Amino acid sequence: MWYTLLLSLSVRLCSVVGIVAALNIAQGKQAYQPDTLFYDYLATADLAVDGNVNQHYHQGRSCAHTISTGNVSWEVDLQGIFVIESVKIYNRLDYGTHFLQNVELLIGMSRDGFHAQAGFHPGAVGATYTFVLGTPMYGRWVKVANHSPGNVLHLCEVQVEGSVWSPIKAMGSHKYAVFVNHFHTGTALAMTRNIWTDIICASQCSKTQNCVSAHYNKATLTCSLFDTLNFQIGGGADDVIIVISYYTGAVA
Repeated sequence: MWYTLLLSLSVRLCSVVGIVAALNIAQGKQAYQPDTLFYDYLATADLAVDGNVNQHYHQGRSCAHTISTGNVSWEVDLQGIFVIESVKIYNRLDYGTHFLQNVELLIGMSRDGFHAQAGFHPGAVGATYTFVLGTPMYGRWVKVANHSPGNVLHLCEVQVEGSVWSPIKAMGSHKYAVFVNHFHTGTALAMTRNIWTDIICASQCSKTQNCVSAHYNKATLTCSLFDTLNFQIGGGADDVIIVISYYTGAVA
């Protein structure tokens, strides 16, 4: 009886405080690689996020595989901003296991923008390897780079553990996310002075065509509008990045 009562109470508390268990947020998302091997089947990038962890290329028919060799990368668009806690990669086991070596993990907000190194595995990877992020990182794009001269990149599965970035502010019928102590690295669409709050800055972005994020500085009261998510941690306490909630993966 007491066990049932405590279990019920813990479930209710989790609901109240909004605790969300980390999930595999990469499965089924759009993935990319520079080229694709056709051998028995077309080993496309999306096969590394199809939920199948079979590590035998021919048996499982579920490994992503490139033709290119050397510094080759695979990447996935999480289709929203998430708090990323860990990334687990599954190596091919039936052949060429040693091809996967000197693997770098990179996380960024956009495909072509800045990507921060989140981990590095020197030497050959075994059957699997999990990059555990000591400090969880915000990100939308996850890239796995294989720095192995003369070797292809094959990944039988990539699992990204994380949760939706949830701190959202309301602005009328719109919502937006705020990232304090971040700055933008892109080229601004426009910049306005004497903007007194981040809410006004967010409003300007929502009303401007192609604007998806803004950089607001609380000290200079400037609001710069951008059509990309190319921002990173840094700047100062007065630097705030605003992202319209549609682009964070949150429900508006």
